[in-house]
Amino acid sequence: MGFTESLRTCFSKYAKFDGRASRPEFWYFVLFCFGYMFIGGFLLGVIGTSDATIDVAILVLLIPILVPSIAVSARRLHDINQSGWMQCIFIPGFMADEFLRTGYVLYLVTLGLWAFWFSQAGKKGKNRFGAQPKK
Repeated sequence: MGFTESLRTCFSKYAKFDGRASRPEFWYFVLFCFGYMFIGGFLLGVIGTSDATIDVAILVLLIPILVPSIAVSARRLHDINQSGWMQCIFIPGFMADEFLRTGYVLYLVTLGLWAFWFSQAGKKGKNRFGAQPKK
């Protein structure tokens, strides 16, 4: 599965949380989201938005990719035979730095664990979430 096919798949399954997603489908979508937010942030910096409007602008940028990001993450977890709700276990790690003031250490550890977990090979053949996705 290539980059454009991955994007087509993720956006055609915009809010589809059942089924499975291959590693390329997931990681190409993550790459797209990173590039999308980077370019959006760059453009916001170029036009010189104020601090008051930057939060609203970022929220507007997130709206089109939030639901498909959660959906493809759930499908990716299904591919490694985990519940899609398992992506919620990372929320405490992402939020802990705000309360513990650890200088993003817990955030980076959580991000590393997240990347490791989503990089695992999917279960071969059929599992409880459906047939193996196309590569």
